[in-house]
Amino acid sequence: MIPNALAKDLIPDCSFLPPTKEWNGLHADDLLQVNEATRRPLNNGNLSPGAQTYRERQKELRTDNTAAFRTIRRIPAPAGETAVRLGNAYEFFKNLEFFSGYWPDTSLPPEPEKVMDDISEEEAIAKEDKGKTPSHLQTHVRTGTGAQLPQDYRQHLLSAFVKLVAYDFGCNVSFPRCEPRLHLTPPPSLPNAPPSYFNSSCTFVYRTPTERASARAGIVEGPVAALSSRASTVFSTEPEEYLDLAREVVAILLTAQQRAREGKVEKRFGEGKWWTTVPRWGGGPGGPIGRETDKADELSANGAAEKIEVPERGMPNVQAEAKRAIGGIGGFTSPSPSKRSKKGKEGATMQIYESYRRMNPPGTTWDRKARYCAIGKAPWQGQGEGYDDVFLVSALNHHISIVRARVPERLLGVFEGEEGKDGWERVVMWRSKWFDMYLAEDRVEAMGIVWGMMAYLMRKVDAIPSVVDLRARNDGMGEKMDTS
Repeated sequence: MIPNALAKDLIPDCSFLPPTKEWNGLHADDLLQVNEATRRPLNNGNLSPGAQTYRERQKELRTDNTAAFRTIRRIPAPAGETAVRLGNAYEFFKNLEFFSGYWPDTSLPPEPEKVMDDISEEEAIAKEDKGKTPSHLQTHVRTGTGAQLPQDYRQHLLSAFVKLVAYDFGCNVSFPRCEPRLHLTPPPSLPNAPPSYFNSSCTFVYRTPTERASARAGIVEGPVAALSSRASTVFSTEPEEYLDLAREVVAILLTAQQRAREGKVEKRFGEGKWWTTVPRWGGGPGGPIGRETDKADELSANGAAEKIEVPERGMPNVQAEAKRAIGGIGGFTSPSPSKRSKKGKEGATMQIYESYRRMNPPGTTWDRKARYCAIGKAPWQGQGEGYDDVFLVSALNHHISIVRARVPERLLGVFEGEEGKDGWERVVMWRSKWFDMYLAEDRVEAMGIVWGMMAYLMRKVDAIPSVVDLRARNDGMGEKMDTS
């Protein structure tokens, strides 16, 4: 881990970082004319945003918090001032206003210390109430402490901030439809070791397909990057620090694992194993189980028991006939099992028995509407000793940090069950400083790094560089690591 890394070290190619001084030096009248020259081709066939879009996002994020909160809460502006227009940053300031109810706004000056005058307590309270703003006109109303902040608020604030830049690059932030898990498969040398996984409450930046039909169907491509927000507020001991770092590492590794699924087919756990194909009846001959036995007794009393044939072990067709004879799911006979009633508690219970008899492997862990691919990974990074640069936008309290991790493909192979005889290598992480979302300049600086991250990942890769360029790139990376 390399902390407080500079922006040029976070982005593998620093030329994709926005030239802030150059773009801020442009006159407002020349922005529209110069904007087209600052746009670059992207890997989705479109052009990247230019200087004009950057200046707009910068202006929106530099809005004063108090003025923005007045617009959010629909409080009239003071006399002589006009209400600010938040534009694309409206969702961001809306979530930031929620934060002000739990975390103090660090952009405000500290409150002056109260001086005790020689007056009575009743007079002091009356004087304080007289100079106090009514509650319906206040822009900062504390309703709790930072530890009481709901987890969704921090996740929504982080998503709204990244969306300000991701939208213009043809990407979006969305929650995964399948729970993100880091899967660890044991190697063949440990046949009895069970597989394991680590889950993480993170969201992803996905690329939106350019085909209208695919986009309307909810198909996503990627993931491009990951977002992780944690509710931890106390780091008084080393184990608490390591636990939070472990959550970030798991989010990075599972993102790299999903990006490495490009061109692969999911192999579900237990597929082809005996415990997903051979009927299991606990050693008994088979037949009705649970509440189905009550239905069988009822049919037997009505003289229908002679129609039931007790199935033998290993004869699923006979079992199906027996189930249809005793009523199956829903408590009544139906010619088609798929059309049986699923309503009511009894139907839900019978569905459990039906699921038990299916003997299928566990459910899929791959999103069927996701086109897994390593967006932004150059072709030469997957040749030989390959690696993947994975980006994570991390959030704690009211701060965010951008993390870049270089994950070797050999380590991903070990996670898939390959033997790691040649060494697992290591994961190198670069972390930026923590940016305070209450401070306008911190927001703008963090937005510039996110802009460079999206520009690098969404760039159009045309050709493989020469051996000299690769050697120079590797030498430069080695020097950075050695000096760090």
